[in-house]
Amino acid sequence: MTIENVHPPRPVQQPRVVDVSRAGRGLTVEIDASEAAELLLSMATLLAEEDRDTYELEATRIDELRAAVPADLFRQAVGLLPGKSAAQLLGLVYTTPKPRTASAFLDHLAATDPVELRLHTFGYYSGSHHATEPETIRLAAEGDAGAVDELLKVYSEYVEPEKCDTLDRVLRAEPADGKRALLDLLSGWYEQVLPEMAPADPTLAERDAEDKRELVKSVPPEQVVEQLAPGIQWTPGPSIDRVVLFPAYSPRPWVYMSEYKRVKIFCYPITLDRLRTAPGDPVELVRVYKALGDESRLKLLRRLHDGPLSLGDAAKEVGLAKSTTHHHLAILRQAGFVLIQEGDDTYTLRPDMRPEPGALLESYLGT
Repeated sequence: MTIENVHPPRPVQQPRVVDVSRAGRGLTVEIDASEAAELLLSMATLLAEEDRDTYELEATRIDELRAAVPADLFRQAVGLLPGKSAAQLLGLVYTTPKPRTASAFLDHLAATDPVELRLHTFGYYSGSHHATEPETIRLAAEGDAGAVDELLKVYSEYVEPEKCDTLDRVLRAEPADGKRALLDLLSGWYEQVLPEMAPADPTLAERDAEDKRELVKSVPPEQVVEQLAPGIQWTPGPSIDRVVLFPAYSPRPWVYMSEYKRVKIFCYPITLDRLRTAPGDPVELVRVYKALGDESRLKLLRRLHDGPLSLGDAAKEVGLAKSTTHHHLAILRQAGFVLIQEGDDTYTLRPDMRPEPGALLESYLGT
């Protein structure tokens, strides 16, 4: 053997990975002001009675706004989109042509097939958050009586018994009749209620979105979500190609989350109009002590100290309905005590347990 026939060893190849689990070229993040989203969230804000004392609008202002809504319109809202269920239509907001004004949204809704509208209303596009099998939801939207019964049974495990009658009427309505009633309700709300709940500065949402778009240029998508939606830990899975964030005014400090097919939707609290909290400012102190001023929330904190907790287990821990327990956990999250792992709805205690109530009180008292 001559030395000319000996080939040098090949260099070691570094492993190469091709991820084919996500369609498209990667995860896209969009931050966009939407009057249509604000329309839905303003309704959710006024109809969620149990949360009146948690909004930045404050309970007295919410009572004033509720009292100013025409009685027939308010009854219609409670009958068609009770509680926070108006947010189920955020997928339709996403598919509304830009600039996603309330007027464009109403036109889009008017052109939507009645069964497709019911699919949105019943949470068909909620992805991992389905209350039951997607096929059951689809059949219920089409009017299948057995599927409607099954869906009502599932919902009855989540909501209080007195709300099941309202859900029964919504689920059993004819799709075309339901669409006409919903369009009439949202049109009336847009004309008579939304103007009273909008910020004084009509450019606030767009300016907030523009300000927050700087984040997209510098941090990964999940960090954008964590910074704009406090207390939410979100890891993008292969089923999501796009994240859309809408700035919201009326439901502050609440964060709303939804899904539409391969799109994850977050409605985050507008912050552009806030001054930086000064030392000794009582606002954060009030939020923290309000969160701690409830026996059920203290029980949840003690249980979370032992480890993560699902919503179902949390409800058993305090002996309350899942919807009420979710309300308590949301207040703890807003106050900075609890994190939620979005996707599997697992709650954990913040490792840094911020804010520290004693330090806040000392700062306020000037000691």
